[in-house]
Amino acid sequence: MDAIGRTVPQDLRNRPDNPVLDAGDARSPASQTLDVLGQSAPAVALAALLALAIAGGLPLSSALRALAALLLTQILPGALIWRMVRPRNGSWLEDLAMGFAIGSTIAIGAQIVASFSRMPWLSWGFAVGLVILLVGLPASRGRILAAETSRLPWWFGAFTSLTIVAAVPQLLTYFRQVPLAWTSGYRRPNVDAYLHLALSGELAHRGPVTFPWVASEPLAYHWFSHAWVANLSVVSGVELDEMLFRFMPVFLPLAVALIVGTAALRLTGRAWTGPLAATLTLAAGDLNVFGVPSITGALAPLSPSLGLSVPMLVAIVVVLRCRWQCEARSGAILLIPLLAIAAAGTKGSTLPLVVAGLGMAVGAAMLFDRSRLRTLTTELAVVIGCLGFALLVIFHGSEAGLRLDPRHAPEFTALFRWLGGLEAVKTNSDLAFIDVVVILGVLARGAGLLLLLATRQGRRDPLTWLLTGGSLAGAAALATFTHPGNSQFYFAISAIPLLALGSAVGLASLIDRTGAKILKPVLTGLAGGVILLLLPSGLIGVLTPVGSFSQATKLLEIAGAVLLLVGLLAALMASPGRTAFLGATVVTILAASVTTAGIAMTKTHRPDAPPVRSGKDLAVSRDEIEAARWIRDHSSIEDMVMTNRHCVTPTAPEGGCDSRRWVVAAFSERQVLLEGWTATPRSTDLAPEGRESITIAYWKPELLTLNDGFIARPDAEAAAKLSAMGVNWVYVDYTRPHAKTLEPFAHLRFHTPGADVYELPKAG
Repeated sequence: MDAIGRTVPQDLRNRPDNPVLDAGDARSPASQTLDVLGQSAPAVALAALLALAIAGGLPLSSALRALAALLLTQILPGALIWRMVRPRNGSWLEDLAMGFAIGSTIAIGAQIVASFSRMPWLSWGFAVGLVILLVGLPASRGRILAAETSRLPWWFGAFTSLTIVAAVPQLLTYFRQVPLAWTSGYRRPNVDAYLHLALSGELAHRGPVTFPWVASEPLAYHWFSHAWVANLSVVSGVELDEMLFRFMPVFLPLAVALIVGTAALRLTGRAWTGPLAATLTLAAGDLNVFGVPSITGALAPLSPSLGLSVPMLVAIVVVLRCRWQCEARSGAILLIPLLAIAAAGTKGSTLPLVVAGLGMAVGAAMLFDRSRLRTLTTELAVVIGCLGFALLVIFHGSEAGLRLDPRHAPEFTALFRWLGGLEAVKTNSDLAFIDVVVILGVLARGAGLLLLLATRQGRRDPLTWLLTGGSLAGAAALATFTHPGNSQFYFAISAIPLLALGSAVGLASLIDRTGAKILKPVLTGLAGGVILLLLPSGLIGVLTPVGSFSQATKLLEIAGAVLLLVGLLAALMASPGRTAFLGATVVTILAASVTTAGIAMTKTHRPDAPPVRSGKDLAVSRDEIEAARWIRDHSSIEDMVMTNRHCVTPTAPEGGCDSRRWVVAAFSERQVLLEGWTATPRSTDLAPEGRESITIAYWKPELLTLNDGFIARPDAEAAAKLSAMGVNWVYVDYTRPHAKTLEPFAHLRFHTPGADVYELPKAG
């Protein structure tokens, strides 16, 4: 077996140099104490994160109910399934992490069926029934019990869980951006928060039928994360906004840290790679030597679909690797389409990376090792089929505004702005410079892949190409695609776990070949990484538009010189020199990436959410939310609502109106005839250039006239038309023109100082 293969033994306990311990080892009292502390570290980390959410407004009872529902209806069935198909040896921590990845797909599927069938008990009933079946059948129970569990070193769980600290500044900022509740007045929540809440309401009650804020448009979006939120809300009884805005953001950092950490252990057989991979995923950034604070993490609370897709993506890598090593038991292949479809429906940027990685693995197998070619080709075909299914069924064939546009793609990057924008970037060579620097900055986190590509054994291993191909595809998307909402960046962000795992596997391979000889080069690289990041801007200053390309070039030259000197110094310190040079260079780049994130986190701006005027853009009042909540509590899930507010500012819905208004759909959890219309495929199809889809006029002006005209000047004819269209409730926002009363055509049911709710009688 090759060097990479030797890092994944059949039985981790049999390695004398591997600190994965057998449960029967004799230990001193001090060791037992450390073991207890280490084993409990993930639970302590979770408690700390939940305490943060509770401080941010999440009720304690909601936190406990959500956690119980998660454990019983997702992690438990998922862990049982994983124990049935995984290699016989593993750990409880891996079972829990992989269990969540698998269990979340079960929850999504159950919620789709439950909401479509209008049988909410299926949200939990499917998972409970599955657990009973798996435990009750002798064959499945025997396979579950046959899976062995080894005790991990005490520091594995502790250090892996510690990486969640990197997510805390972002969470604090998010809690300020998206207040859960306030007593009075208007606030300005982040513009996308209520979009996700509205979609979660759609999946909680009606299934993925139409966009909840505009009834005319079929739902073509990656809505699986919203089905996950809906499922956990239905099962636990916790409010959707509490689940989406507080519980989900604090749980996912730990879930990501654990699955990346245990995946690194599974791929390498070395426990120390777990905390390393988790650190590179959560606490590292794109390499940036320009002195301008920036951070790109694997998680973004404002994108709930991003965080939930990471466990699914990593689980796919683990399942594929176990199959390639012939360690997985029968049935493991069924997890590939399950996880692939779930990943595609959760985040559209995820599964294309797997396709790219497997495609590169197939190509490499043709050149270096044909023994796995048939297996790889079959797996590639399965994943491509899953991607096609997602594009046709989940996305309805829509590209959602994503365009192949290499000419303008560099203009969307931060470096383009730092260099002075359109005034400074003039030529195609300037754009090419930006592309190269940006792509290399993204790939820096995966520098350890160079250690695999540099060896014959590494080039023969399909894992090398799976991680390399997925990483390259994610980075290259920044130079090839554009999107009105900059969603092309999610391809690069989705690749972060692949880059982190690539570096972990590469470093493990290096140490397998060199042993303790590499210690000095590694220490040299750690120091060199800090110098690499700080020295260039310290010598000639932070990059500014005034300095533009000449300053950027000098900064890069200094960084390159530091990298070269560190490598040469390491080559002089250790033998063989070529290996030491490459190892030190890789460690320098990785250390600089971690330092980048550390500096950026200390400079993260955490804006408060003070009261604002009613006319301020994105302003929302408690009265408006209370009126929408009243509709939810006094209506059928089949009822339709209409409203007279469509723009983020209380202006007329034409002439540049920003139609990202989703308040009524979000908090009523009902279908709205017409609230906003941004984020629909129709809007991006009609306005594919830049951000014009946000301000495009609604494409059914006669419906808009009927809608707003009735609330401003009600009459019997308009009431009859709207009732015939299925409208049951009229939400009157006082910030827009409205009649003093809609009586007798509609009947007042609820009044607040900022909004009224009328019931529209059914057409006779």
